[in-house]
Amino acid sequence: MANKEWTDTWNLFDERKAGTVSKVDFKHIVRSLGRKYTEAEFADQMKEMGDPIRFDSFVEFMKKPYSGPTEEDLKTALQAFDGSDSGVLKLSELTTLLTSLGEKMPEADVKQLLAEVKVDSNGCVSIEEFAKFLCTPVPSMTPNIAEL
Repeated sequence: MANKEWTDTWNLFDERKAGTVSKVDFKHIVRSLGRKYTEAEFADQMKEMGDPIRFDSFVEFMKKPYSGPTEEDLKTALQAFDGSDSGVLKLSELTTLLTSLGEKMPEADVKQLLAEVKVDSNGCVSIEEFAKFLCTPVPSMTPNIAEL
């Protein structure tokens, strides 16, 4: 049986109520529910699912245990780039890291992500706050029927 949050999030993307979504939408759904799979992990996990992805396949996927990166993992990784051990990184450094290392993000996506992050007067981002931000699930955007 599907969790209500899973079903509500799925329904935001399955607008025609066909019981299927594209692989791209599937990734958006899973990530909006707080799971931070890399593209390689998604590719591996989704190879048997077909396209479009059915709701029952989504539910089975979500039932699998998830042990993605923790806030502590992200802090440790980011601290490796903090040469002065100040607990902050310049916004420009974060942009370079996200667009050039590991699973490279498109610059437009990085700008959108970093636009939501608190930056101090020196143009720096707290490593601790950034790690917390990255690990916070996106709230469900399901409208309250009473409000409509």
